[in-house]
Amino acid sequence: MSGLAVPDLKPAIGPEAIGPEALRSLSDDTLARRIRLGVSDEPALVHEYYRRCIPVYESILGLHWHTGWYERTDRAPTPQDQERMIAILAASAQLQAGMRVLDVGCGIGGTVAWLARQVRVEAVGITPVLEQKWLADQQLARQGVAATATIELGRAEALAFPDASFDAVLFLESPCHMSERGAFFREAFRVLKPGGRLVGEDWVGVCSGGLSGASATLRQIERLWAIPALGTASEYVRLMQLAGFAECQTFDLRDQCLIEQGFAVSASEQASLRSQIEECREPMLRLTLEGLLALGQAMAAGEFTVARFVAVRPLN
Repeated sequence: MSGLAVPDLKPAIGPEAIGPEALRSLSDDTLARRIRLGVSDEPALVHEYYRRCIPVYESILGLHWHTGWYERTDRAPTPQDQERMIAILAASAQLQAGMRVLDVGCGIGGTVAWLARQVRVEAVGITPVLEQKWLADQQLARQGVAATATIELGRAEALAFPDASFDAVLFLESPCHMSERGAFFREAFRVLKPGGRLVGEDWVGVCSGGLSGASATLRQIERLWAIPALGTASEYVRLMQLAGFAECQTFDLRDQCLIEQGFAVSASEQASLRSQIEECREPMLRLTLEGLLALGQAMAAGEFTVARFVAVRPLN
């Protein structure tokens, strides 16, 4: 995500979003100012943010709205890096053809389509944002996987699926946006079959003893990316264990791949982002660029990382 050029924005497409009329009527500039104040426990505001950011994210990230698994320093990040991340998670989940897999916080369906095409699983994605579902449905149809991949509207904290109905639950940078992560992990446990795996990756803060005294940069990340509160990897593991999961593991991706390649950690990259921010007149794009700068600064300072998680629902 580093070294970004300012893209030409497309208008938002798809049907009207579901959400409070007051939020839908806000101008982009007013919404961006409201997001900068912090979302706390306001899921409707987070959903509206993600509705408005669809064209920005598509222009910058394409189909896959998550960090990649970077292995080379001699080129800029590519979609193949993001697909490599999905492949790593699929391997950790021990996915096999014919399994039923849930992608929580599926965005516009990039991961769901990849899993259905490459691993030949029955893939289900959920998103609380109607426009994301609409775009994901179109994407699955274009890729010819609509027979084995579907997208549902829903909330991670209250999954509308029967008990023990999935072989694996995946997440790619979605729990950080949840104000009730414990509820999500309990729901993931419920919908998994015994022996099923919860696997994912997410943005986390790096701070001994928790993030109660976190830096201003981490708080800036929360505000600019509509995150109620960043967690730590150890907090995620604790919540997974409380939900009933066993064999809970976490891995700091700084130790596993060249994760910094995906962030503006160098002085030159940060200077480039500052120039783009100064020139930008699109409120939602400017918000995203400011967020990228904050991520790069926090990672360079060792205060932020991406963590990978694996947990198992016990057989008994």
